[in-house]
Amino acid sequence: MNACKIRRHSAALLRIAAAMLIGVASCVPSWAQAPAAPKPMAVVAISGYDALMSDIDFLGSLGGMPGASQLVEMMLMQATQNQGLVGLNKDQPIGVVVQADASSGMFGGALCVPVSDLSKLLETLEPFGVSSQSLGQGLLQISGNGQNLFAKSGDGWAYLSIAPPMLENVPADPKATLGPLTEEYDIAVRLFVQNIPEMYRQQAVSALLSSAQQGMSRAPDESDEDFGARREIMNAQLESVKRLIQEVNELTIGISLDGQQQRAFADFALTALPNTKLSQDFALNANPTTNFAGFFQPDAALSVSFASKSSNSDAAQLDQVLGTLRTQALRGIEEESDIKSPEAKEAVKAALNDLLDAIASTVKAGVVDGGAIVNLAPDAMTLVAGGFVSEPKKVESALKRLVEVAEKEDSEFPGVKWNAASHGGVSFHTLSAPVKSSEEDARKLFGDTVEVAIGIGSDAVYFAAGRNNLDLVNQVIDQSKANRGKAIAPAEVTFSLSQILKFAAAMADDKDKPQISAIATMLDTEAAGRDHVRIISQPIPNG
Repeated sequence: MNACKIRRHSAALLRIAAAMLIGVASCVPSWAQAPAAPKPMAVVAISGYDALMSDIDFLGSLGGMPGASQLVEMMLMQATQNQGLVGLNKDQPIGVVVQADASSGMFGGALCVPVSDLSKLLETLEPFGVSSQSLGQGLLQISGNGQNLFAKSGDGWAYLSIAPPMLENVPADPKATLGPLTEEYDIAVRLFVQNIPEMYRQQAVSALLSSAQQGMSRAPDESDEDFGARREIMNAQLESVKRLIQEVNELTIGISLDGQQQRAFADFALTALPNTKLSQDFALNANPTTNFAGFFQPDAALSVSFASKSSNSDAAQLDQVLGTLRTQALRGIEEESDIKSPEAKEAVKAALNDLLDAIASTVKAGVVDGGAIVNLAPDAMTLVAGGFVSEPKKVESALKRLVEVAEKEDSEFPGVKWNAASHGGVSFHTLSAPVKSSEEDARKLFGDTVEVAIGIGSDAVYFAAGRNNLDLVNQVIDQSKANRGKAIAPAEVTFSLSQILKFAAAMADDKDKPQISAIATMLDTEAAGRDHVRIISQPIPNG
């Protein structure tokens, strides 16, 4: 990177800083009119220069470039004529703090930069077209590439904003606001929802309602009943969002690169106000347990597990949605031209009612518990999924009705082997579907037939497909039985990039295969087991 490029980057950084602050200031009038002490409404925090250099080293190690930060430092020294970023406190966080006054509705913000000497830092930027001049009373105007910022400094911090009045109410100690975020993350955003003035929260709700109403225009061929059903579902969703806006306390999004533990993660955190429905929902799932622990297999290409409880009010809302969907689906079956005979349509309707009855009773039970596994190899794929169902016999009844219709309507339907196998109190009905000779990829994965199994237990239903699927589902059943009531996260998804890429390489066209294989090989040889991605939902205090 040469000095010309760095000069352009410095001007770009000034424009970015100005844009961030313009976005704040353009919403409402400035702090000059605000009578009350402000509260933080939003914070954008960056861990600091030293921490970012450490992250660059970590990323470099993943890409086969150890010590990458030294290259960055060398280019920076070259561009600043061997000065470096003089005047910047490199071990302190940097961030934007947006503050609000709930009583007046005023808010503003400042970019907070840790400095030992602001004037020396600005001198370092002069070769890049950045200039500054004193406006008196400790106020500076900083200019570059047609953009102006205003700054003041004190107690080891420089505060920058797009208008002098916005600097009249800056955080006394930015580290106290930024620190809680940078202790956990390299880059983070935190929104203090309840510190947003009420008038703006109401405006957000109004905008949401207006947008929803515009999207609820009736389709030309939509019946009164279908339009009314769709509107009911939309209104229920809007009520949930409105409640969320009023009951959320804080929302945090953070990203961290941890070179010491050789990992990277991103968080999305939500906390609720005390004594609200949202806080009660969070408390209900503070210590979830599962009866399907066998689905937790982190060595699989994909592993999904979930366990939670729902309140009576949530169940009632879902029941309303299911009722609407039932009406629409039954009408759709009646209008379906591919189902020829009236008897077949009645059988499909009965099957649908059985399935929706099973879902409705499970919703009323207030338990969500289950998981899924996908195993991949260059020449095979196996899927198993399952979970708690309040009335499994309803699912079995629906399956039998649908199979009966298929056998009458389709002469090539392969048929189902009822009670073909059993394990751990679960009866399996199996089907072998032929794979066409023209489907080369499918035949490579599944062989001449796709093996499918549906398991019906006393309070569970399983679905399995692919090679040796019964072996895998039996393993899940055994491990689940051995670990009933195991404490787990409310939801977790784990997948192996290496396995997925090896599978993708095997299935790819010849022109794409080398590139995908190279990435898979790199993960095997250089990632040292760091190819797994985990997405976890877990309880935190009040969230």
